[in-house]
Amino acid sequence: MPYVPAPTQTPIPTAAEEYAAQAAPYGAEDHSTPRYEFLEHIGSGGMADVYRARDNELGRHVAIKLFRESDETVADRQRREREIHLLSGLTHVGLVPVYDAGILIHAGVERRYIVMELVEGLSLAHQLADGPLKPRQVADIGAQVADVLSYVHGQGVIHRDIKPENILVSEVPTFGYTLLTRLADFGVAQFVDGTRLTGHGTIMGTAAYISPEQARGEEVTPATDIYSLGLVLLEALKGEREYLGTPIEAALARLHRSPEIPEDLTPEWRALLAAMTADDPAVRPTAHDVASTMRDIIRIMLAESAMRKGRAPSWVRMGGEAEETSRKRLLLAVGGLAVGVTGVVVAIAVGLAAASGAFG
Repeated sequence: MPYVPAPTQTPIPTAAEEYAAQAAPYGAEDHSTPRYEFLEHIGSGGMADVYRARDNELGRHVAIKLFRESDETVADRQRREREIHLLSGLTHVGLVPVYDAGILIHAGVERRYIVMELVEGLSLAHQLADGPLKPRQVADIGAQVADVLSYVHGQGVIHRDIKPENILVSEVPTFGYTLLTRLADFGVAQFVDGTRLTGHGTIMGTAAYISPEQARGEEVTPATDIYSLGLVLLEALKGEREYLGTPIEAALARLHRSPEIPEDLTPEWRALLAAMTADDPAVRPTAHDVASTMRDIIRIMLAESAMRKGRAPSWVRMGGEAEETSRKRLLLAVGGLAVGVTGVVVAIAVGLAAASGAFG
């Protein structure tokens, strides 16, 4: 009688084995060592999940964005591929660099993934859950995010979804700032004058932070990102969102009223935030101008803090008559910066009034 082997049961894979299966490179043998070892789930978005993983080839931890395939439309796939190619072509210290991309097999289904630098820290949204930030921290965030936007706008890209969840914050003093920020998630980004992957009038972005032109379903420009950043900075200073309610209510509210800028903010802050959140995109400052003005505001705060303590900032401390001369120059510079920034919003106000016929 021929030998018949006894039936065997297929073992149920452990969670670690499931992660290994996800990380196995496309077409690899089952027994091969995966390059990426998935360690833990660290976040989710509208189209993908993000995992902390270990790159066994280079011996470092990375972040892997694993795109979901279920219920994915053709437009979703186009946006996904555009994000991958867009990010791989952008290089800036304020962006999360892409290391690798590919396809893996999970449960018999192909899954697209990208491998990025693992940024230690929390999103600005997590930071704001504990209340408003200090003005200096907000200025540091604003200057850095505006610098990134200046770069991406120069590359012909509009982010279209600037919000606290997409700003990563690491409390590591860097480049003279008290913390380091990175701008993430270009999933709904659009090339300037490029083909839209959504129908005309479709709103792309998060309702609480979209610009008036987005809410009206109009074409967007880089000024859209400036408006959204203005709302984010205002929220960071106040500790609460400017436009609340359902997505529709939040989107429509900005068409009926301008953001309420606190009276207790300094003239420099009030002028800049009013300019950034102007209803007319044509009068908003560029990202480069926002970054420059933010750095001016930081210098004003540093100088005022030093003078309250009865001393000049260290960079102008010379001793004797030279120190006194430097103090006077610093006071004049601080006053000039404040007047200059305030003048921007005055000019904008006059322009808006003229455009609306207020001057006949």
